[in-house]
Amino acid sequence: MANPTVNGNYTGSQAGDYLGACIKSGLTLSEGNITFLENVKYKRNLTVVSSESLISADTDCSFNTSGALTLTDRVITPAKKKLNLELCKRDLEQDWMAQNMAGGVTNSGMDTDFTAFMMEYLGETIGANVENTIWTDLEATTLADGTVVDVVGVALDANTIIAELGKVRDAIPVGCYGKEDLTIYLGTAAIRFYISAMSELGYLNLYYAAEIPLTFEGIKIAHAPGMSADTMIASRKSNLFAATDLISDFVNLTILDMANLDASQNIRIAGNFSIAANHAVGADVVRYAR
Repeated sequence: MANPTVNGNYTGSQAGDYLGACIKSGLTLSEGNITFLENVKYKRNLTVVSSESLISADTDCSFNTSGALTLTDRVITPAKKKLNLELCKRDLEQDWMAQNMAGGVTNSGMDTDFTAFMMEYLGETIGANVENTIWTDLEATTLADGTVVDVVGVALDANTIIAELGKVRDAIPVGCYGKEDLTIYLGTAAIRFYISAMSELGYLNLYYAAEIPLTFEGIKIAHAPGMSADTMIASRKSNLFAATDLISDFVNLTILDMANLDASQNIRIAGNFSIAANHAVGADVVRYAR
């Protein structure tokens, strides 16, 4: 059981709005920066098609097969996760929101303002976990795939980020370069370094005011808060996948007053979701890491 520690200066009137800590948001999900697969209860096979020498000279009227077409599978198995939290009403009564609770010792419960805060805060907590899981999985799967294009990295900062992005650009396979959904994914620190470097190069007004989308020489840059430091991944959006049962599970939380169930003065909050990520064609991915 996890009860909250109430540290406040309650004096009988509302002390102010509840403010949550700044949590990494699930940008990869909210901005749709990779391909999301829903209704995956157990696992999903990604069928990867590759071919070699399918085109041959047409010199007569016969039908002659040429080359080879190969189908292979990569598997995504979403991991089931849960958020279980128990709050004691007596702890909640110590805070300023007690004046908004119903009268009577046995009628205490979370007031509407605190309930709304908890839903937003816990939803962001789940969003951060989803974000981190996606990029932990993708970093692991690309590391384990010998066909991925590896680029040896350095400690990124505002002075090195442009040159290092150039290494990633140069390593992008010819068949992927120029594709509309080609994206370079950067973690939060790398994004900051890139904006700082571009400002120094003379794009101060545009980048300082965030007036243009982030790109590097025409290649989209996506902010991936769950990505490790000093890491970059370049891939087509259509080549990176995250699988879940339902995306709505990420924001579906249940609040249950236990008074009528076990005669306790506790409130339980529960959420269940699933998530995992993988890439399809390793040879179309560039992985930059130290």
